[in-house]
Amino acid sequence: MRLSIAFSGFGGLAETIPVVQAAEQHGLDGIWTAEHLGFHDAVVPSAVYLGSTERIEIGLVGLSSAGRHPGLMGMELMSLSELAPGRIRCQVGLGDSSLVAKLGRKISKPVLSTTAFVNSLRETMQGRDMKVSYPEFTFDGFRLSPLGPVPQIDVMAIRPGMVRLSAQVGDGLSISIGASATYIRDVVKDVERELTAGGRDRSSFRITALAMAVVGEDIDMARAPIGPMMSTFPQETAAFLARDVVDAEELIRVQKEEGPLGVMKIWTPDKVDQIAFVATPAMLADRLAEYADTGIDELALMLISSPDEQPEIIKQLSAAHHK
Repeated sequence: MRLSIAFSGFGGLAETIPVVQAAEQHGLDGIWTAEHLGFHDAVVPSAVYLGSTERIEIGLVGLSSAGRHPGLMGMELMSLSELAPGRIRCQVGLGDSSLVAKLGRKISKPVLSTTAFVNSLRETMQGRDMKVSYPEFTFDGFRLSPLGPVPQIDVMAIRPGMVRLSAQVGDGLSISIGASATYIRDVVKDVERELTAGGRDRSSFRITALAMAVVGEDIDMARAPIGPMMSTFPQETAAFLARDVVDAEELIRVQKEEGPLGVMKIWTPDKVDQIAFVATPAMLADRLAEYADTGIDELALMLISSPDEQPEIIKQLSAAHHK
């Protein structure tokens, strides 16, 4: 199983550079940077990280036609690919509907929209003549001169329809933070079934799970921020991902009637431990093995700790991963 670090798109960019360099130094496989509307984009940090590293894969998360035309996005990705051939990968999705709305956009047909977006982005990066129109974007004679190898495109998916789509049009699947082991195992099986039906090779398809991660000797203190963070998420989606961990109907009811404070009471430490990577340094190898046993190809950890602590955590993770 590949082991990577993921950044949320919040926080300062400069303070992440030592973390990226630690990931490269200690042999981790990748750095994923999420694009979060109103905060950081994913392109500029990725270019910065490429200039700070020589080996590690750099991935862009959360790219969407709601934020960019796929022609412009293809230009950006191929420019990055020219800087670091073979080290660029992207994960595309629909984005948070509440944030997309702030750009005056709305995606009404997720599967069709994502299919058009993935196919158009790939064809653009391959240098094809583009003259096609979709509800979210139009090409009228656009052609890109490829600058480097075409990056692979993973599909970000939660619901069954999008999961199946990832196996039909994507080079991989990205599983959201907050997923339980049961959910991940079920999705891996669903993807493998769809790949088989489509005659696709499982070995060339990457399944990545993103997870919030806390590592510390005082595990209660380390995990403390996760419950409040979970209470700010749309609980219908959170409950769907946390399969076999929470009662979905109860969680949704509490969110409507009591708000975030009520929801926080449901996300107790034992439940947090089932939907996040929570460990003391001594537990790291076992926790990594538990994720590997779900059948995923890559685990991307979003470290919930101060940036100055993260290089040491990465060192510990690497040691556990290579045991």
